[in-house]
Amino acid sequence: MALKLIHFPMTRSLRVAWAIFELDLDAEIETRPFDRAKLKEPDYLALNPLGKTPVFFDYGKRMIESVAIIEYLANKYAGGALSRNASQEEYGDYLQWMQFGEAGMGGYVNQLLGHSFLLPEEHRITSMLQWATGEMQNCLAFLENSLDDRDYLLEDFSLADISVGYVLFLLKVSRNGKFMGERVSAYFDRLRAREAWTRASALQP
Repeated sequence: MALKLIHFPMTRSLRVAWAIFELDLDAEIETRPFDRAKLKEPDYLALNPLGKTPVFFDYGKRMIESVAIIEYLANKYAGGALSRNASQEEYGDYLQWMQFGEAGMGGYVNQLLGHSFLLPEEHRITSMLQWATGEMQNCLAFLENSLDDRDYLLEDFSLADISVGYVLFLLKVSRNGKFMGERVSAYFDRLRAREAWTRASALQP
């Protein structure tokens, strides 16, 4: 099998599994139970030296950044499907939303998760939780205002929706979905109704 994803449910490898199904690619998806301690064991560190997810292989080539992986797959194996290129009018917006999903929103939702329930209680910092909550609300307001009356971030569904949609999923997981506005909530519901999302989110070890 040329393409292989080692997938841990609910983690950022979900972005890659989702893209694989959207792009209808022939790829092996090996789903493992998520265990933070096991990610630091030698066998896994040999796959991903950072001890994080995802880890993806194209023959001997290893990739570990979810947003980069989905762009790589679309352009190398799907003729640019669900991507945008410099000749297209939406290219700038596409790049911005692709990065916004991780660089713009990802750090704040990580802080929400960590200081809500992932970290041991003695390591949680109330002021960090409050800060992350405010910053995430700011990001959500930007997203709410940007959606207008569109179904997706661009004219049609794209990888940018996978990038941003995963962070909205984490927001729900962290029990902060209440901060989503009406447009963002409806947008997330549309994403979850997609067949590829249903297949990817149903993967179990």
